Amino acid sequence: MYLFNFMRKTLVVTVFWILFIAVGANAGSDPDPIFEKPRTVTLAEIAQKTTPGVSVVEVSDYAPGHFTGDMNLSPPHADMNPKKAFVVYWKDYPQRFVFSHEASYCPILELPNGAGMCNQFFEGNIQGPPENHQGSAELFNNMGRKERNSFVDVIQSGPERVWVRWNYFAVRKEDDTQPRLRGTEDYFAYPNGLVLRRMTYESLMPENHYAYSQQPVELFGVVPAGKLIKDLFSPDPDRGDYLTLALIDLYSDRKYEVYWGENGEVRRRGDDSTLAELSGSRGCALVMPFKDRLLFAALGDSSGFTTEKTDFVDHCTPGAKGGCEWGQGQWNHWPIGWVNSQEYNWEPGSPFAYSFGSIGQFFVPDGTRYTSFVKDYFGNAKDMELNHWTSHRVFYVLLGSAQDWDEIRRVGRTWLDKGENCANPESIADLP
Repeated sequence: MYLFNFMRKTLVVTVFWILFIAVGANAGSDPDPIFEKPRTVTLAEIAQKTTPGVSVVEVSDYAPGHFTGDMNLSPPHADMNPKKAFVVYWKDYPQRFVFSHEASYCPILELPNGAGMCNQFFEGNIQGPPENHQGSAELFNNMGRKERNSFVDVIQSGPERVWVRWNYFAVRKEDDTQPRLRGTEDYFAYPNGLVLRRMTYESLMPENHYAYSQQPVELFGVVPAGKLIKDLFSPDPDRGDYLTLALIDLYSDRKYEVYWGENGEVRRRGDDSTLAELSGSRGCALVMPFKDRLLFAALGDSSGFTTEKTDFVDHCTPGAKGGCEWGQGQWNHWPIGWVNSQEYNWEPGSPFAYSFGSIGQFFVPDGTRYTSFVKDYFGNAKDMELNHWTSHRVFYVLLGSAQDWDEIRRVGRTWLDKGENCANPESIADLP
């Protein structure tokens, strides 16, 4: 009996220490054990900093797209300090991941030359009829850029993992007293240069269809101040225009490409059936193939974007089924706030950094696709079954940079093939 009790106690103690060691080994998954927040630094100080893996700091003098002018010349800008930002940087990778206050903290995966990729957020459904609609829930307006409506917290600062949480209230551009929805997004960055985006939202007006969202991931880019599309992308050897946006299948060689010319021309390589096939794929990546590196956002069935409810829409190419037919959509309305509006078209010679796009991922009722953007967007907005589905889901997107298309496919497939484990931040830590 004594031997039995001794062995039982020994087993209990052994199990205890195994659990204790395991918890200690996972201590990196906990918030930083600090009692005082790190001081804010400048971009010049970041340039002098090093990290053994990945780190994040708050800076006081950041402007998107290498803009160096006076923020006050482009009112209204973000309140408090429009140059406030949280910058994630790596030891072994040139890109930075930036939460800029002037860009409503909507994060930008930024290359050293100031070019970058943004993937939108939970923008609310539009209120009112098509002929007299209102932008009911946005962030890229004066109200949306205010600190009370969009704010960031650093939970882990590195160097083994960075964890940043972004909360925002999507509000009307004239009045933010009644936010339409609240978004919560967590970003986990690892030393391998990859970022996992975890996103979900809650309607704050659950009886109103315009307080829900059907468009969480759209491919937008940032052009640095003083630059043009031709400065950032490589010309097509046969046609001379520039491959600016792409959607690729992670499980095949299927690809949908959008080319922009120097005089406003837009063409695509692929057609509506290609988009339909990609919308039915179990894994895709939205890509901006900059000269320096390819920036991408991978998503799929395993990461919450079920194929039955996913549709990809080309908003650039005239005649593309279901798109807005923007042509070369280029805007000054962010990341430098030009006017108190949700839209202001870029004009040649503008001194500001500006945004461009897009190919977008939209949620649709099972088995349907966009055929007419106005009809389908406004119609789907009133589908409360779809609205309730989107508001009760959690979605995951893998963000990163790559040297070539094969690398994107390899990394994206490896992640999605982990199945439900895609929801675990550690699922991207060991990706090649």
